[in-house]
Amino acid sequence: MRLQSEQSFLLIVDVQAQLAPRVACGQQVADKCAALMQAARALNIPVRVTEHCADRIGHSVPQIAALTQPGEILSKTHFGCTDEPGLAEKLRSLGRKQAVIAGMEAHVCAMQTALGLVELDYECFFVIDASGSRRTTDHAAAIERLRMSNVSVVSTEMVMFEWLKRADVPEFREMLKIVKSFG
Repeated sequence: MRLQSEQSFLLIVDVQAQLAPRVACGQQVADKCAALMQAARALNIPVRVTEHCADRIGHSVPQIAALTQPGEILSKTHFGCTDEPGLAEKLRSLGRKQAVIAGMEAHVCAMQTALGLVELDYECFFVIDASGSRRTTDHAAAIERLRMSNVSVVSTEMVMFEWLKRADVPEFREMLKIVKSFG
């Protein structure tokens, strides 16, 4: 099962001001999430960004907020966004069957979101290097559970180049710039 840009949407989960600094490799996770957002924009792939209890945890970190367009933020209090009233319908309205999920914390909100989307028959792709938890053991446990639940575990570059499919298109140079921007 490969990613198809015309069937995908990107879901950035809870990369928020008071959470990100506490996550192991939090800056790297935020950088990779931003890179995925830039790649999605270049390829006209819908982006949605969740914010969990933003009044307490803060809004998205500046680099994510700067890339978010009006109407893309999904506020929630449930850990899994598909449990939040109305959010599953908002995602379904995108008309896409493949969900690319990245964000924080991998073992709580991001994982529960991915599992909820699987329950709704989405093909889910969890971006291992664009997700994180405060403890690396929690991140590892989330990845193991997601794999057992038929969620594909992928990397940022895997997503970008599967979306792109080929090197002889103008967007290829844009992808290379994005890849170089996060090392």
